[in-house]
Amino acid sequence: MRGILKIFLSSPGSNKWAVVFCVLVSSAAEGVGLAVLLPLLSAATDGGQEQPSKLAEIVMTTLRTLGLPTSLEMLLAIVAVGMVLKVGLLIVAMRYVGYVIADVATAMRSKLISSVLEVRWPYFTQMQKGAIANAVGIDATRSGAAYRLATVSLASLVQTAVYVVLALLVSVKLAFASLVLGAAIAFILRPLVRMAKKAGRKQRIKTEELVTLVTDALGNIKPLKAMGRQNHLARFVDKKIGSLRKGLRREAVSRLLMKSLQEPLLVIFLAAGFYVARIRMHIPISTLMVMALLLERTVRAINQMQMHVQKAAILEASYWSVKRMTQEARGFKEEWQGTRQPTLEISCRLDDVCFSYGDKKVLDHVSFEAPAGRLTVITGASGAGKTTITDLLLGMIEPDSGSVIIDNVPLEEIDLRKWRGMVGYVPQELTLFHDSILANVNLGDPAISEAKVEQALKDAGAWDFVHALSEGVHTTVGEGGSQLSGGQRQRIALARALVLNPSLLILDEVTSALDPETEKEICRNVLDLARNRTVIAITHKALWAEAADRTWHLGPEGARLLNGA
Repeated sequence: MRGILKIFLSSPGSNKWAVVFCVLVSSAAEGVGLAVLLPLLSAATDGGQEQPSKLAEIVMTTLRTLGLPTSLEMLLAIVAVGMVLKVGLLIVAMRYVGYVIADVATAMRSKLISSVLEVRWPYFTQMQKGAIANAVGIDATRSGAAYRLATVSLASLVQTAVYVVLALLVSVKLAFASLVLGAAIAFILRPLVRMAKKAGRKQRIKTEELVTLVTDALGNIKPLKAMGRQNHLARFVDKKIGSLRKGLRREAVSRLLMKSLQEPLLVIFLAAGFYVARIRMHIPISTLMVMALLLERTVRAINQMQMHVQKAAILEASYWSVKRMTQEARGFKEEWQGTRQPTLEISCRLDDVCFSYGDKKVLDHVSFEAPAGRLTVITGASGAGKTTITDLLLGMIEPDSGSVIIDNVPLEEIDLRKWRGMVGYVPQELTLFHDSILANVNLGDPAISEAKVEQALKDAGAWDFVHALSEGVHTTVGEGGSQLSGGQRQRIALARALVLNPSLLILDEVTSALDPETEKEICRNVLDLARNRTVIAITHKALWAEAADRTWHLGPEGARLLNGA
């Protein structure tokens, strides 16, 4: 129950307190209706000859004080109004619950995604995409459901409190008996709640593992099918699904037992209580009837609360998993310390930089410079540190020693967000979204018009083939750009990098997988672009080195200038 309260209290928005208020008032309205039943039943069963209970006296005195008649018609009207008011307020309360469920799931998704997007690059590279996808898609939805159950559990708690107060006014002994009965049933069924909570934790872990595996598999489906290995993958996925099935079975069994056992336990305890109250305690039949109703409502409310707690326990792991992932990401948030406005009129360079990934030294006292307004090419063997240089220039990683300098200003003094806003970047392993060409170029930015996208496509040498498509820029490119050729995908990615007219364009092995003719075309486009901006191209192709204003080679001896001044 403590975890349920934490979920309720940690949820956003003020609507949750409106829920509590509505449930409290609706329970009070129902309580008034039930209270009036006592004098009503007393008059119907014994003509009012038996000694009225304290609750009956309170009801009759209140009616007289308000100047209302104590007739049968008035009592019946109060009962009906109380029940109608209860239903109406509960509907309002559940509407608020619906609002907050949407708020909870949306807020958790938004906070998680924004936190993940702001982490430092080294941490981001260690994240599991499948785990994040599972948290955003499944765990956030389950978190909203966990909040709903937490709220309904609290509503049952409020209703139980109202029933107990009414029962105390009827008979202290019977009120105490109802609490004992409810607690006894809750205690008997408590192991099922623990069973459900354990099953929920395992189910969340197995679901995350399955989503992660499927996400990674779909990202590599082409080579898997090309090698005829998809059946091996299917068996691996089936094994994960089988493990998840065990958790789902335990969850289903715990729910079934909880639901099946509550009803007979309630009937047994009520029958025993009725026998003791009537035969042993000689309680008047009218009082006993109202008390039996209150007892049934109290025990049922306790049982419902326990069922909701059980269901919430199954979902609780998802709620805290999203919270934990968000907090962890926030702990690795990228800090923006620099404040100076960036420019690129002279050069960007590394001065005597050393950098290591763990124990592996990648750059050892490397100095490098790319003049502004020129095409600079970086060559070297795989693993020599070519991409590491661009990561350092972009502030994705920090050097172990040495300095990164932009126009004679250390990078740590520059506003990094604004500096990156001046950069266009085309990676070697590019990915297009399963969306239109327009969306792949402007990335959903409403400030980038279709006209700007068209110009970027022209600059990238992509406009001719895009214009020839049946839907032009609104053509969907397929998963990962599968509806386009390799060269076409590269041009779309280049247009994406050019659409904001960057001062620095970084190309990381963009023509490594292209045929010579397509490579020449893209190289010519880049040479045209280099007349107006700074370009750094990472490549091992001789064609680029021949066209470059300056070529650097990275090797065991460090960075060596091959040509250019």
